[in-house]
Amino acid sequence: MDAKALLFIQQGVGDNIFPRIMRTSKAKEAWDILQQEFQGDKGTRSVKLQALRRELENMKMKENETLNEFSSRFMELVNQMKSYGEEISDKRIVEKLLISLPDKFDPIVAVIKETKYLSLLNVQELFGSLKTYE
Repeated sequence: MDAKALLFIQQGVGDNIFPRIMRTSKAKEAWDILQQEFQGDKGTRSVKLQALRRELENMKMKENETLNEFSSRFMELVNQMKSYGEEISDKRIVEKLLISLPDKFDPIVAVIKETKYLSLLNVQELFGSLKTYE
């Protein structure tokens, strides 16, 4: 790799990780090192993913939380799950979001369930409808 590429990589991964990958000659080798560093081995990833699944199942919007705060927290969790290899459909995300909302959203949830095909509704459309209601 040339000096510019090495500097770019160093800035992206930080000074504490860069020495571990700077001597690799192939992108795959560097990727494997980064994956091990940030996600651990398969057993560690499996345990982490199970904990994230449990957290998703138990997630509820708090009464004093705004929809933006909740959506950020929710989507951060979903993205973490995806980074560990979880395949999660929009339909599952939409269904989980709808049951995670507090009672004050019951009227709009009922309307969404009656007027929209949940299997075709994507997450952005759902949040748009919910934000309009909020």
